[in-house]
Amino acid sequence: MQSGMEIQLQPAEESCPYYQWLQWLINLADFCVKKAHLKNHQGYKYQATNHWMGLIFFSFQDLSLDESADRLNDILWEVEWRHQRRKVQPKSFNGSGNRKERKCPNGDQLRKYRNTLPKWVIDRLNHFIFDCQIEYALEHGLISSRVEVIVDNTDEWYYGCHRYPKDQYITQGHNGPGTKRKRKYLGIMLKSGMTYLYCGVDIIKKKHSNVPKILEIIDWLIQKGFTITNVLGDRWFPTYELLAELQVRGVTYVGPYKKYAPVKKALIYYLNHGGKYIIPYTIRGAPAKFYHSPGIQCTLIITNGRGRRLRDVRKDYLSGIKTQKECLKELMVMLITQKPPTGKKRRQGWATQIFRRYKHRWQIETGFRDLNRIAPPSNAHTNERKLFMACVRYWVYNCWQLERAKRRQLRRCPKSWKKGPTLRRFTYCVTRQEAGTIIF
Repeated sequence: MQSGMEIQLQPAEESCPYYQWLQWLINLADFCVKKAHLKNHQGYKYQATNHWMGLIFFSFQDLSLDESADRLNDILWEVEWRHQRRKVQPKSFNGSGNRKERKCPNGDQLRKYRNTLPKWVIDRLNHFIFDCQIEYALEHGLISSRVEVIVDNTDEWYYGCHRYPKDQYITQGHNGPGTKRKRKYLGIMLKSGMTYLYCGVDIIKKKHSNVPKILEIIDWLIQKGFTITNVLGDRWFPTYELLAELQVRGVTYVGPYKKYAPVKKALIYYLNHGGKYIIPYTIRGAPAKFYHSPGIQCTLIITNGRGRRLRDVRKDYLSGIKTQKECLKELMVMLITQKPPTGKKRRQGWATQIFRRYKHRWQIETGFRDLNRIAPPSNAHTNERKLFMACVRYWVYNCWQLERAKRRQLRRCPKSWKKGPTLRRFTYCVTRQEAGTIIF
């Protein structure tokens, strides 16, 4: 939302049902803070609920923390005036500036409260709200117990003065806008049908593995009764450590694989001689750590990410139209920890099914873009505060996905309702329609 009345709703959309997601998130956060035995009173006037109300309301709007706090204050005054015959104006205070009575904390007070939350509280709060959102989706039939797990990393570029190793969360990249320093976040998404929900988020230290967090979320989902069919990841995720643990849990991994020396040798052999495009492969860990560990039997599938046939790529190479380097760049290697079926036709259909399944991973990429559109970049300086403000955006994204899933279950209603709102319309309608009914 760039401005308050920028979106004009149609009459059909005015009466379209919206769940009370804003109040639901506030109640969840407040309950978790009380469960963690934190102080409920903050200052002489406000409680922890008032601060959570301001922080979550901020995530629903494309405004700064100060502007969203002032807008929430105006809404709360309007709610109080609505049923009063005589309109009572806010009290004016002495001192410099135009100081008036408020119904909610301002931007500076929200920042101070945010700074008091340690990382262990953020992790517990984050896990608790993800758990409640998934439980809500299960109870209402929005997702099934058979799911896929998608993992990926996203970068947030850093322009401050902190450096590694003083700050272990500051890593380096190569394509940043005016900087090469960044923070790396790990996102874990759950897919069930057409519903995508984030179930884990963490900030990764430099030279530290993200495998423990992935396994923690997978174990948590298995304990809740979910059946994980696949884990979909990018080309830097299939390490020996991750694949070995997934193999013990009976979970299949699907994703692209880096062109290491043995893989590159197999690709060159295929360009020269042709033959099978489904190749058995063994992954072994680093000798220093996994010297006596057995190798993991996997399957490599040679394909072309641009949609060209492999025979056309070989034809260009053998005729000299393209060099070996150009043809190797066109070839893509897909890895799966599953044995292919027997029979030429069955193998071909199996490989095609694997590629279609992997396309689901792109939803987490678009999810990261949607997270950047939910709220403006936070002005927090420490890693804990950055992680906390990022977590709130993940909660709002899940509420949007749950709203869309609930719309798809509607019957005897216009088709426009079933399609679900866009992210921008969702955040606007929730704050607009709940302003008159919500009790903070």
